[in-house]
Amino acid sequence: MEVKFNLKDKKSAGATLINLMFNYNKKRLKVSTGFKVPVKYWNDKKQRVKELMEFKEYTTINSELDSFESLLKQIYTTCVNEGFIPEPNYLKDELYKLKANPIKKKVGKSFWDIFEDFIKDKEESKKRGEIKDIRDYDNSLRKHLEKGEKNFGKPLVFGAIKEPHNGFIQDWDDYMRFDAKNSDGEDGLAVNTIGKQNKNLKVFLNWCFDRDLYPRFSMKHIPTEVEEVDNIYLTEEEIEKVEKIELDDEEEKKVRDLFLIGCETGLRFSDFSSLTKEKILNQAVRLTPMKTKKSSNKKVVIPVSSRLKRILDKYEELPRYSIKKITDFNKVIRTVSEKAGINDLIIFEKTIANKTKEIRKSKFEEVTSHTARRTFCTLKFLDGMPAEILIKFSGHTSVRNLLRYIKIDEELAAKQYVGHFR
Repeated sequence: MEVKFNLKDKKSAGATLINLMFNYNKKRLKVSTGFKVPVKYWNDKKQRVKELMEFKEYTTINSELDSFESLLKQIYTTCVNEGFIPEPNYLKDELYKLKANPIKKKVGKSFWDIFEDFIKDKEESKKRGEIKDIRDYDNSLRKHLEKGEKNFGKPLVFGAIKEPHNGFIQDWDDYMRFDAKNSDGEDGLAVNTIGKQNKNLKVFLNWCFDRDLYPRFSMKHIPTEVEEVDNIYLTEEEIEKVEKIELDDEEEKKVRDLFLIGCETGLRFSDFSSLTKEKILNQAVRLTPMKTKKSSNKKVVIPVSSRLKRILDKYEELPRYSIKKITDFNKVIRTVSEKAGINDLIIFEKTIANKTKEIRKSKFEEVTSHTARRTFCTLKFLDGMPAEILIKFSGHTSVRNLLRYIKIDEELAAKQYVGHFR
């Protein structure tokens, strides 16, 4: 590992810039030090300014060149120790950054120590009611980071995550895209699942940046990819089938009624599963959604529909469902939907392991707690409610975000808007 300095123009009649050269692992870094020296005062053999009284700047410039060399060696050695060979642009950015703002390296906790602190902080947020669940971080993100670290073959450190080309993220993406087991037991996660893991990783990294646990860096190389998938909604006829189906199992009755509350209010699972009659005043549901309580504290007021009134009249106290059991809820509502005859064939495409795969399923197989919210938004829009008004009931922050929820298949669109084709 050898750092060299040379003049930009050895034939210059005046002062010329001093460049830094660094060759390593078949890579080459060349940067300007920003310092100039007349050619006659440069010692090419020692790669420093000659120590002559007639050029008094030699002390300052040589000291700065020593600093450049020391910092570059420090940055490179740190990268190697953290398990990756940096690209020249990475070294250049780090070098200029440290020259401008020298930072003493903090000695202390490892990556995983800090991750545990992050999880504890999220647990405290959950206790305060700021978030409902931490499994996206403590289960999913932890699992994939651990598997990614094993695939990477070196201990996970922030420097390896920061490197955009030959660092951890490239190996992590390969692991998730081709090796991680998906819900069907096959190799390779779906694009949206990968995007969600990247999003969760960014949440953790921003948490670290905000607490000065690591200097902030660009996360452009950690993309939160999104692939449009056929997220279903139920038609009015299908909702009626679900409401009227005779059920003997008490758990199925409870889940069915909670799901219908979601369809009639557009509330998220965290809200409709914990709804109480105290939040229903003057024939309207009035509450601040859990998800937006911390950021906006904006209330929604949703009129009580005739179907919602029928459900409310069944109970003195509304049934509740723990967020921890949302997976169980989804299993039960699929069973109920199957019994109700929600079995139309749906066909959609999903990218897994970089290959587009055609998926064929019966509609009930794709019903989840979130289908209720999507159903509310879609049916109200199809019924003619303007998007600008609909967001006041759904709680979306913008029309653009709302439209992501609205699903109109080709046949329904043709039937609904046939009058526009004359």
